[in-house]
Amino acid sequence: MSDTGPGATLIVGLHGVLDRHPWIDRVNAEFDLEEDVFSLAVKRASAYAWSSTVLTDGPATDNLWDHNDADGDWTQDGQVRQLAWLQSSLPRPLNIPGRRQRPRRLPVLPVITVLSDALRRVGTVRLTGTHALVPLHRAGDARVELAEVADWFALADPSGAASLTVTVSALPSADLGARAAEIRDAALERTYGYLAVEPLKPAAAVQTPGLAQPLAGVVQAEGLRRALAYRCEAREWSTDVAAWATEVFADSVRAATGLSGPIIVTVSSDV
Repeated sequence: MSDTGPGATLIVGLHGVLDRHPWIDRVNAEFDLEEDVFSLAVKRASAYAWSSTVLTDGPATDNLWDHNDADGDWTQDGQVRQLAWLQSSLPRPLNIPGRRQRPRRLPVLPVITVLSDALRRVGTVRLTGTHALVPLHRAGDARVELAEVADWFALADPSGAASLTVTVSALPSADLGARAAEIRDAALERTYGYLAVEPLKPAAAVQTPGLAQPLAGVVQAEGLRRALAYRCEAREWSTDVAAWATEVFADSVRAATGLSGPIIVTVSSDV
């Protein structure tokens, strides 16, 4: 699978309910603004120095991702919508002669942070779910980093505990269903048990009320089928937890199965 082709595509979406600020249209008119998900995401990613659209003489190897497309549904009806999604390509790893380059971790949290910041700039957000099309062959081993950050998620108000449903879709030939227990054990190892994980069967019948269909990335995800579903108990519900759970399960699938193709990981809260 080419590092510059579809296999290098990362797509992340945020789902929930957006209440636009009552003053947003007035400010847009006052300053002649036409901001949307794409423009806001580009600006915010540049502010964090995570991705830049500035043209250079050579490839932008410092970018965590390169922007391809973005959009979102801001319908004001109180229903769960796919509020923001970003399609990006992951830059080819820099090849330095004589130096072994460790693959980068997937920038799931940075992308979710950028999209969340963009949404909060135009309104108040009630997050209900996330999804990510993940190119596993571009995912570096994140086991140690994920375990190290687990204490961050333990340090939370117990009264904010939340139930989440995590699903994983892959090509049927991957036969992930047969490895559900191994993947669960890998997820527990990466979270020190601060994320309780129990398999749900049959995975295809599990409901995900926090997600609005169809998910962005249906073209790139052609042929992928839901293979795994887990009920997870976290100490809080936030964009950080959604990103953490996404990377935990992506890394667990990679480690337990050796799978290198694209998968979709969804995280849905109880709406």
